Amino acid sequence: MKPRNQKLGTFALLLFVSSPTFAGTLDDDVLLGTSGDGLVFSDPEEGVLEPGIRAVTFTSTRAPDPNDPNGYIFVDPFTNVITDFSDLGSRGDVTNCLMSNNPVVFCDSEGGSGKRVKTQLTGPVPFEMRLSTTPSVDNPIVDYFTFGKTSNYTGARMTGFSLELLDVDGNSMGTLDPADAVLFNLDATDIGLGARLPDGLFGSGGQEGDIGFFSDEKAGLSLTTSSDTLDFGALSNAVYVSHFGTAMLDNSMTPDGLFWDDNDDPTDESALVAWNNLAGGGWTYGTLDTAANIDARLDELAAALGVDVADLEYTANGIVPDDIVAAAEANGLFEVDEIEDLRNANLNFTMTVGNVDAGEFTLRIVPTFADIVTQTNTELQFKTAGHLDAAAFVPYLDLGNAAAYQAAITDLMALSAEERAVALESVAFGFAPAFSTLGFEFSRNQVGLFQETSLQVNGSTMSTMGTAQNWDMGDNLSGLFAFAGSRASYDATGISTGYDIDAYSLVAGLETSLSANTSVGVLLGGERGSADADNGLGSIDATGVSLAVFARSRPVDGLTLQALVGYQDLSYDTTRNVMGETAIGSTDGSQIFAAMKLDYMKDLGALKIGPTAGLEYYDMSIDGFSETGAGIWNLTVGEQSGDVFLGSVGVRGEYQLPNSNGRSRVTGSLEYTVASGNDLAIQSGFVGLPGATFLMQGVDDSWVDVNFGFESVLSSAASDQAVLQVGYSGAFGGGYQSHGVHAGLSVRF
Repeated sequence: MKPRNQKLGTFALLLFVSSPTFAGTLDDDVLLGTSGDGLVFSDPEEGVLEPGIRAVTFTSTRAPDPNDPNGYIFVDPFTNVITDFSDLGSRGDVTNCLMSNNPVVFCDSEGGSGKRVKTQLTGPVPFEMRLSTTPSVDNPIVDYFTFGKTSNYTGARMTGFSLELLDVDGNSMGTLDPADAVLFNLDATDIGLGARLPDGLFGSGGQEGDIGFFSDEKAGLSLTTSSDTLDFGALSNAVYVSHFGTAMLDNSMTPDGLFWDDNDDPTDESALVAWNNLAGGGWTYGTLDTAANIDARLDELAAALGVDVADLEYTANGIVPDDIVAAAEANGLFEVDEIEDLRNANLNFTMTVGNVDAGEFTLRIVPTFADIVTQTNTELQFKTAGHLDAAAFVPYLDLGNAAAYQAAITDLMALSAEERAVALESVAFGFAPAFSTLGFEFSRNQVGLFQETSLQVNGSTMSTMGTAQNWDMGDNLSGLFAFAGSRASYDATGISTGYDIDAYSLVAGLETSLSANTSVGVLLGGERGSADADNGLGSIDATGVSLAVFARSRPVDGLTLQALVGYQDLSYDTTRNVMGETAIGSTDGSQIFAAMKLDYMKDLGALKIGPTAGLEYYDMSIDGFSETGAGIWNLTVGEQSGDVFLGSVGVRGEYQLPNSNGRSRVTGSLEYTVASGNDLAIQSGFVGLPGATFLMQGVDDSWVDVNFGFESVLSSAASDQAVLQVGYSGAFGGGYQSHGVHAGLSVRF
């Protein structure tokens, strides 16, 4: 590539020797870095390699026309033929371009070969790509056509977006001398300038067929131009507007489509047969082919489904019969999937590269949104406002409630910023993580009762966790009854509401010895608790029952090993206070939990002290449910699952109280605990409508665990003994705090 550019520079030098120019080219490895809410997608299905974008400076470039100070000429360095720039009438003839990083595809490769740079906008913050240039002495100004595609993953409808060219300091390129800038070439309209939805859905042609599924007219975004900014706005295609409004849909708002693998070729796209028009009666045909070909197409479709053509009852934009939908769902050649191209816009534009200071510039993509979406402060509020806006203004989502949602938006916009933020969070199920953390607190109480309360008692010496000597289990059976109560506080995050949890656990257990140093047992537990969201937004009440088995061993003096594994069955009742209404729901869940603990206690007379370490694991699963009672504000909340690992290290001690004849002691521990839990992808949305996926942060924190306890022998006889145990446990961290008490009675029979 470089020798060809040098040849071009030599040719330009001979042509313009009387007035040399200074210009630049895009580097082949053009992407220096990205920032903001977005990414460049390296599509593996199209053979695109990281970083997903490259520049090609190959055979053609643009130079000033010596006969017209305001014009340009088109130069081919291989033939040295000079032609008017206007002679390049198709972007298929472009040889300098910004394109996807596909090593076997070039600017002038055939359409549909995977040339488009795919950017995904993932939030409200503008997405920036820093691009690298190389100055070139006496080289003509070089044009680069951009094959682009941007996809809306922001969480809200985009009312438009803009492309901006900035210098290394973030200033608009339009303020610079054109010879020192990168600017949009607004004269290159013949080879494409604009943004529109893919032709397979709107317009004739495209890779999906000879006619647009929804309309044979293209669906382009309005465009306002300047030398350094392209502002794309509303869509105006009448069919698009009638179904989807004037804005670009978010990925979570696209309707389902019925796709047909009509040629048994996994390398191409399946044909779209119908779409699920929620407001229009359900599954609806699109335009399946041109008038000249439709009869043959219907014959092929009927044969694939094993029905007669008449059974299809096909008319463009007509309802698909229920038995045809059922036949398609039962047929392996058909698949229901999202119509993803409804959230994509193909981008075409040309940039002219000058001698750029610092050798880099920024291409920024700035999404725009409706006012209710813009006036938000957190991701939770943003996504909630986005789906409220969609329910109000996307026609295919109107199940008869659009006017009510529009009125609610008007009321919200009249509130103060603080009041609007709370109201928007009430519309969401922002405290949904409390389902799993309730189960986590329940099970951690169970683990704590097991670890902090001893079961085996023998003779006149209590046998607690960490006892260095006299752990003579014997052949007898011991029983435990214990109670624990705790309060935990979880701070609000950008994607979830804060809440407090009260949890209570009761366990009863039996333990028997297998040998002088090993015992096993079983615990049966019952749990009850609640989570109360901040700002009175709602609550979750939970109950549970659990069953666990455990083992203890003292392989050497002073060393104690304990292990427990259990299963918990959970039931939840929910209340959510939203826009003056109360939504109620119920669901079930389950959890597997396990824990291991190691203590090594050094006997120093009345004091025993030593290191302690532990591991805990919690695996939670919650069923999905739909609310009732709040009318248009009822939500469907999807299932959720997640797990949490805890690791802790610290020191533990016991002190036998003087003058107690060995019948009473205090215990304590100080541990540093690290918790790592996967984020929870929780989908929720208004009942009957597509929902948003809220990626809510799981338990991911570190804290200090503090435990104090007191134990005393209440009675002791030759064959039985009773020991009372009480204590406090606390956790102190940045985003998590917990305080709890427990009491237990161990009895040897």
